[in-house]
Amino acid sequence: MTTTPKFLLSALIVALLCLTPSAFAQAISGDLVGTILDATGAAIPGVTVTAMNTATNVKFTAPTNASGDYRISNLPPGTYEVSAEAKGFAKATLRGVAIELNRTTTASLKLEVGSLTTTVDVSEAGALLDTTTAQVQQTYATQDLQDLPMTTTGNGVLNLSLLQAGVASSGGMGYGTGPSVGGQRPTNNSFTVDGVNNNAKSVTGPVVSIPNDDVAEFSILANQFRAEYGHSSGGQFNTIV
Repeated sequence: MTTTPKFLLSALIVALLCLTPSAFAQAISGDLVGTILDATGAAIPGVTVTAMNTATNVKFTAPTNASGDYRISNLPPGTYEVSAEAKGFAKATLRGVAIELNRTTTASLKLEVGSLTTTVDVSEAGALLDTTTAQVQQTYATQDLQDLPMTTTGNGVLNLSLLQAGVASSGGMGYGTGPSVGGQRPTNNSFTVDGVNNNAKSVTGPVVSIPNDDVAEFSILANQFRAEYGHSSGGQFNTIV
């Protein structure tokens, strides 16, 4: 009888450890999806899609499925060069693809008939939209933190969230740290740093404040965020250093 509680406790710990990396990854990365087509608009299965971080030259690859779709998850935020290659087609490359924190970027390519020794360079990527979710969010990069004076006072980088629709100064909304998101009190906000819970236990707010110079990207998720962003019903404030 005494061994049963210990067994259940061990099983629970193992289950939590298995789930933790997936949850953390979503808070410090972005995803890349798209479709690879031929010149006639038909899907091409079995294409090797490579996303290379232009700052580090680290590559991430994934194949397309029977519908020509691919997905590369948990990419560190940054600028990428996306290429697609398959037997019987010329390699195509899309440059300047921005991967942002907590965002799914869509980048599709068309392959022309040719040999793998031929490369078709597509022009710089334009504004790439997240077409996979209705999640309302905004991401701010290092340059925004440096150029906008509103980050130098009060709540620092958290002030950037005031530029997003549905976010306002807390005013008389109640105790807590940060703005009011969707008309809710600041006590309903949640804070993470590099995917780690940064919520104070006494009054809602971050335990640790990150200096502006140490912030790589900051994002605010206002509503309709995915299940892994639990804990709070207000804004999800995510910072990576």
